[in-house]
Amino acid sequence: MSPERWLLIVLVVGAALAVLRLVVGHLRATSDVCPAVWRTCALVALTLVSTSLLYRGLLPPPVAVERGTLVVLTAGADGLAVPAAETVVALPESGDAPPGAERMPDLATALRRHPDARALVVVGHGLEARDRDAVEGRALAFVPAEAPAGFAELVAPDHTGAGARFEVQGRVAGIDAARVSLMDPAGRLVSTAEADDGGHFRLGATARDAGATLFDAVVHDAEAREIERVQVPVIVDAAAPLRVLLIAGAPNPDMRALRRWSEDAGFTLRWRTSFGGGAGVGDAPAFDAASLAAQDLMLLDARAWDGLGAGARASLLTAVRGGLGVLIHAPQAPSAALRGWLRSAGLTVETGRAVDWQPDVGPDDVARLRAWMGPGSDDAPFDPALAGEAAPTLTYLPLSGGAPGQGDGPPGMMRWQAVGQGRLGVVTLADSWQLPLSGRADLHAGLWSGWAGTLARAGDAAEPRFDGEFRVGTRSTVCGLDAGARVQAPDGTTIAPIPDPAANGCAGIWPTAAGWHRIDTAAGSWPVLVRAEGDATGLHVAALQRATQALVRASDATVGTMPATRPGRAWPWLLAWLCVTAALWSLGRARIGRRRVPASFPGA
Repeated sequence: MSPERWLLIVLVVGAALAVLRLVVGHLRATSDVCPAVWRTCALVALTLVSTSLLYRGLLPPPVAVERGTLVVLTAGADGLAVPAAETVVALPESGDAPPGAERMPDLATALRRHPDARALVVVGHGLEARDRDAVEGRALAFVPAEAPAGFAELVAPDHTGAGARFEVQGRVAGIDAARVSLMDPAGRLVSTAEADDGGHFRLGATARDAGATLFDAVVHDAEAREIERVQVPVIVDAAAPLRVLLIAGAPNPDMRALRRWSEDAGFTLRWRTSFGGGAGVGDAPAFDAASLAAQDLMLLDARAWDGLGAGARASLLTAVRGGLGVLIHAPQAPSAALRGWLRSAGLTVETGRAVDWQPDVGPDDVARLRAWMGPGSDDAPFDPALAGEAAPTLTYLPLSGGAPGQGDGPPGMMRWQAVGQGRLGVVTLADSWQLPLSGRADLHAGLWSGWAGTLARAGDAAEPRFDGEFRVGTRSTVCGLDAGARVQAPDGTTIAPIPDPAANGCAGIWPTAAGWHRIDTAAGSWPVLVRAEGDATGLHVAALQRATQALVRASDATVGTMPATRPGRAWPWLLAWLCVTAALWSLGRARIGRRRVPASFPGA
């Protein structure tokens, strides 16, 4: 609650108590002196007037003043028409300032030197992070400059697992018939795409060894000329091996393919296949609380679930609520019992008729396919004959309900729902084992790795949250840091984040060198890429324009309509309050209006 509201409450309560005292005193007046009604009414009126005048004296109402408009020149303002205004200021990143413009180190300094400026007109690419807080609700207009040709948006996953597929998407501006390519760290072409009419594109690639790597996104025009090349940071996690429990109701080729995928991915695998009649093979633990708590992900087919008893099903649901991820493979329509169990957990799914699906096999060029799939292994080397060869056609039952999982499959192939601290999912793809059998183990891994990443138990370490990209000389915001967090620069220097009192748990850093930095906290360590000051200018300009447009939308009024005000003078109100309070004090102590009632004697 604001101090103004507290002041109003205190004054109203005080005035109410004073009026109540006067009324009660009048009603309880007895024999000797009885105050006149007009006297009590006058005291009540003076009390209320005194309270109102005191409130206005402490918080005088604002008065309208002549508005001043401040034109702010930012980067890219060269060549743009400057709106007519009394004052024009140029911020450091702006180019050649027009005659009469004042050079200012930041917007806050400009507003301190021109306190009457109640409306701002920003010209150019937009306000840097250091200047946005200084707007403080003033009326704001924005005259944007044309963005440079090249990348305007570029989005890549923050983290991915080794061997997993990932997607880079974005938008290019100012280029007709643009073609975008993705190069791996070795300079090999991985993926290409034509930008659509809006400039949007999507590129796919495969993560390799754990660590922080740099891919390159390159945009060419219609004449195949390179317009811009931008680094894309890809962080491949070196997390602890995922603990996977694999349960099958009967021997099947999908079980064998999943075992091979788990081993190739480096998971800690325990498995079991049932033969019927209580017989089975494998080293899977019992379905008890302790055993399930030691797993990160359970994969079981619908037949195995149907074979579980009521106690095992209850234990499984309890483990999911405790953080375990469970994926049920149901290539046929789930049984009524399974549907009911899923519904009790909060996941209501419906299946449609089976449809055919054929995975995207990637580039048809051998070199690009090798970069797409990787070099292979000793027992499964890369096969050049796979280039241009179609993948097997698979079938699945489209699912509705829940949320779609990550991965290379269509959204209706797998659906999931958060249950307590864990996640529960269903996948209906049939015969995915045909993919590794046809030499495309990478497509099989892309499917199941994406689903596993969606459902597996989350780690204990809470990752920091980043606001936008990091750039030399620009303030960047990082949230979720502890008090001892530090940022290690490539040259070995240490940057201490400065906490922001206005943002809960967030801090600002100002990098001074380009390259990979590392954020060290008590919970772990995370790499981040800091771009050079002149790198990826299109991305930086687009970010400035989005942030400035957000300030314009948040402004309550436009430059032409916002009334400018300033606090009024307090002394007339306080003088009036003093006069009224003196009259109230004088009347309260005067004998005027007090009529004496003569005492009556018996027999008189």
